[in-house]
Amino acid sequence: MSTHGPGGRVDPAHPGDPKTIGPYRIIGRLGTGGMGTVHAALDPRGVRVAVKAVHRAQAQDPEFRARFRREVALSSRVQGPCLVPLLAADTETGSPWLATAYVPGPTLAQHLHAHGPLTGGTLHAFAAGTAQALAAIHRADVVHRDVKPQNVILSPAGPRVLDFGIAHAADGTSVTRTGVMTGTPGWISPEHYRTGTAGPAGDVFAWGALVAHAATGRLPFGSGAPDVVAFRILSGEADLGGVPAALREVLEQALAKDPADRPTAAGAAERCAALLCAQATQVLVPGTDPTLADDPVRAAWQVPALHDPAWPGPPAPRRGRLLLTVAVGAAAAGGLVGGLLALPATRAEHA
Repeated sequence: MSTHGPGGRVDPAHPGDPKTIGPYRIIGRLGTGGMGTVHAALDPRGVRVAVKAVHRAQAQDPEFRARFRREVALSSRVQGPCLVPLLAADTETGSPWLATAYVPGPTLAQHLHAHGPLTGGTLHAFAAGTAQALAAIHRADVVHRDVKPQNVILSPAGPRVLDFGIAHAADGTSVTRTGVMTGTPGWISPEHYRTGTAGPAGDVFAWGALVAHAATGRLPFGSGAPDVVAFRILSGEADLGGVPAALREVLEQALAKDPADRPTAAGAAERCAALLCAQATQVLVPGTDPTLADDPVRAAWQVPALHDPAWPGPPAPRRGRLLLTVAVGAAAAGGLVGGLLALPATRAEHA
């Protein structure tokens, strides 16, 4: 399911769209697909969220509903850098939904179409950040299984990996139709084509293809019919021309045909972080906050913030509360991050 409209902006709500879903007020759409719609919404405090609502017809299918429950359960297990936290969900209502923090910005696919490949520190930050996200996913014993340009948002603070619609537990249990290939052609590992195996190493293979695509704007195994792309993945070499030499070495290993020859996501993240740190001081410009050096991904990231006037501004404070708001503002800002990290991953048990 697509989660972002063109350029990552909010589209107007359609006739018949709900006014509210759970505690959230719907203000527009972020994307839609055959399985459901992702709405732009505000929580009761005016905080922006993304609410993924399943089409009612899909919700009548017990198998699909079971898959959606599993998506929620797996998403709630995963927390870490460069991921989008799950906030709440209701898997038992007539139209199941889940809510995640809203992340502004285009997908990688949208950015490449509009602006071309990533370069310099931004490219290395992309490689490190997405590998860190996969490492966090794998530490939770989850396999993503759909790493692709449409599932990575380029936020102002760094890349964010999203969408666990076809994820499964690393123990191999999943809720999918027997014999159905999962994933997207061009981003499927050789072993998945051969045997249907979809382990952490398959995510690393897709990550290697993803970073190569970000660096060049080209599909590393070309385009064409799915069976033609599959043949190239099984027997051909990825097109890595134009990838910086140091990064290319990591990607060549990630794209090895034998999963045993690939690094882990954590290993790839460590190597990319080292490459990034080696040039971090070079990408910092005069006036940059020196504290960002503690976060190399954010320090090197050069993707502008997205302004979307479709989002309403924060509600004006009541006059009688203005002084109180000012007094507690700094404390609230300081405690917000800690509060979010301490929050249980599932609240409305339960994106």
